Amino acid sequence: MIVGAILEVTDGNWSSGNRNGAALLHFYTWSDAITWAQLQSENSAVSTNGVMCVCSIVNTDTGEKRWWFNGSEYTG
Repeated sequence: MIVGAILEVTDGNWSSGNRNGAALLHFYTWSDAITWAQLQSENSAVSTNGVMCVCSIVNTDTGEKRWWFNGSEYTG
């Protein structure tokens, strides 16, 4: 099973913690999960705020875990 998670949502000011949020999604392919994580993590405008997410994907069959923030992968 491939699971994607939004672990944190921020406006870039980590100390504020005013946009905390979490969500879990199920994916059928690893490539779909990677595309989702990269796009979901990118800085996006919501009203007048820039919002970035820390996104993680986990393949429970292989134990592989990868994560992204602001469109960049930080795995490893």
